[in-house]
Amino acid sequence: LKHFNFIIDFNKKMINKIKRFSKSNKAAFQTRNIPHYGHERIFKEIFKISDLLIINPLVGLKKKNDCTNYTLKKSYDILKKIYKNKLVYLPILANMHYCGPREALHHLNLREKFGFNIFTIGRDHAGAENVYHPLSAINLVKKNLKKFKIQTFTHNGAYFCEKCDKIILKGECSHQKSLKEISGSEFRQNIIKKKSYKFARKEIHDILKKSKKKLFY
Repeated sequence: LKHFNFIIDFNKKMINKIKRFSKSNKAAFQTRNIPHYGHERIFKEIFKISDLLIINPLVGLKKKNDCTNYTLKKSYDILKKIYKNKLVYLPILANMHYCGPREALHHLNLREKFGFNIFTIGRDHAGAENVYHPLSAINLVKKNLKKFKIQTFTHNGAYFCEKCDKIILKGECSHQKSLKEISGSEFRQNIIKKKSYKFARKEIHDILKKSKKKLFY
């Protein structure tokens, strides 16, 4: 009962904090990964339709090798300094289930109840070891949009296009064979090996590399 009440109280505080923001459009971004340039490309697109982006991860139980809550917060503390009052970090205390499309609907429902106006659904949202097609979550959400009042921004993932020589959202250019995946898993492995990752900010890598706290489950 003590733990249950703690979860309820924590999430009520988050709801109240979200309500206090006077911005007309408040977008929520779900994440389990350390932010890299692919994420920031998605942020850039969200800023076209939203006054405020709230990094809103679920920080309950997670699977092995996922980032700890400390790692997520420490990483986004760096980006908060860069994006200033346009970006905020407010987590939800709830478990990840890695259920793919159905969990994407669950995440959308949570954000509507928490008071957000916009939620983003991406490639392989809440995916489970490649069990689902990468676009299954997006397709299921689109079929159920009439059940929700919250606006949904969907995308097919961020990639580095070697021909364009820049990070793009898939579908922005026609160079499908030149797209290189920007991998959160590869970034995590590089941090463990104390190696840099060319698709992420050096300051994020440096602050995590120096940390003596547990970075991954």
